[in-house]
Amino acid sequence: MEVLESVEKSVARPVNTYTEFSKLGWMAKKQIPLIGSEVNVKINGIGRSVVKKYFIEHGFIGLVVKPHNPPTWYIKQNGADAICHVFPAECLEFEVRHEDGSIDSEFYNSGLHAFDQQEVQA
Repeated sequence: MEVLESVEKSVARPVNTYTEFSKLGWMAKKQIPLIGSEVNVKINGIGRSVVKKYFIEHGFIGLVVKPHNPPTWYIKQNGADAICHVFPAECLEFEVRHEDGSIDSEFYNSGLHAFDQQEVQA
């Protein structure tokens, strides 16, 4: 897991923005994809999507993506050109798994606990 540390320690940090976090977490072993990259969003059958930008939620970095060919339910609910917010674990390319294909729960739990400790110290 890559954790980026803020260097702007003297700047006032407004509440409810990403600047309130001293570290941001990317919960994957691969690097953050570039804008314009394609990812395969497995959650809810969204499918192949293009990375448009990033977002921060509770100190974790996620991807804002636009599906190429979203499912019918998605178009009906959101519109054909709607974007969606996903985290790395929801994209096939970024899932962290063991050699046997099972989810590496230890990796995900250790990342979450690292942020629990950060909140306690803040």
